[in-house]
Amino acid sequence: MVIDSIAEEYDALVDQADWINPYFSPEWMRSWWKRQKQDRAPLVLLAYSAEGELLGYWPFVERSGLLGSKGLWPFVYDEANYHFPTCVQSVIGHMVNALEGLISSFLFVWLPQIPQTFWSAYLRESVETGDKLTITRCARSSCLVEPEKEQNFKEFWDDKIGPKSRKSFRYDERSLAERGKISWQTCDSLEEVRLVMPATCLVEVASSKTLENAGLYSIRGKRGFFFELLPELAESSRVRLSVLRVDDQPIAWQLELLAPGRSYLHHLAYDEGWKKYSPGKQLLKRSMERCWKEGRVLDFLPAPFAYKERYATSSEPAQELHWIRRSLRGRIARYLIRWNMEIRQKMRDRSPGLAAAVGREEVSKANARNLE
Repeated sequence: MVIDSIAEEYDALVDQADWINPYFSPEWMRSWWKRQKQDRAPLVLLAYSAEGELLGYWPFVERSGLLGSKGLWPFVYDEANYHFPTCVQSVIGHMVNALEGLISSFLFVWLPQIPQTFWSAYLRESVETGDKLTITRCARSSCLVEPEKEQNFKEFWDDKIGPKSRKSFRYDERSLAERGKISWQTCDSLEEVRLVMPATCLVEVASSKTLENAGLYSIRGKRGFFFELLPELAESSRVRLSVLRVDDQPIAWQLELLAPGRSYLHHLAYDEGWKKYSPGKQLLKRSMERCWKEGRVLDFLPAPFAYKERYATSSEPAQELHWIRRSLRGRIARYLIRWNMEIRQKMRDRSPGLAAAVGREEVSKANARNLE
């Protein structure tokens, strides 16, 4: 399979790539693909140098519709937070042109979340000047914490939270320490990650995210997926797990995806019974400080949470694109997609708490029904 051939050259590509999508690593793609239905087929755009060196790839999956149409969805569409290719800059234009050319063979291409920088430099012109039907929107932004050489982390932290919150946070730290022995565990090796996985389950079960059906393991099959995936990522030094414990009881945990110079905060959860001590914030602070000292940009990923905006040094919008073939069927698809977006937005506006419960899985299924 093409994923196996990518795996053989992946590390060499990452060493020179200008764009690295952590969700398109061989481990993510392989684990995700094993759980897909047999009626789907992979389609991967590959870019090679004249000497045969892999310079980039953009993985998609074909999905057949009820009316005989086919669409292209990105790999890991129901779990990934970004959908740009992993590649060197020089081949991006060729890959975008190739992707646009595929629309003649498919009803549509869907790119759920593309960073504004990538969109503006490589996609916008093709989309706006081409003859295809399109739907574009910017529904979310990514908050970033970018270390500054002229400022140490303590100065950054104190400035971000302010005097009042700083006093409250220190009180939470002291109060938690009075409850028992505090320990902080960081796991990034294969064996460490395997051993700590049961602790993540204990936190997830007691997390408010699970009650809202937004936990990492809430959806059927996801626990098995991550129990297989995370140790494999650790073996390749592409993941880091952090756990906060009180007297050996795990009360918060965090999952970071690692790439050169960058950390992606994929998940953070805490035991609701310990909420008054701000365990999630305490764990996050230590992770932010670690990234700061390592010189890594911490990417909070596209999600509408106020605490991410509070700590960010900058933010970047994420674009969503439906690129649709100009035809009667394409016009019908565009109408249905827009109708679905409007209905779901009204549901969120009517019930703010619903937004947290409506995850990528549900959005993906809704769009699939409309496009099939």
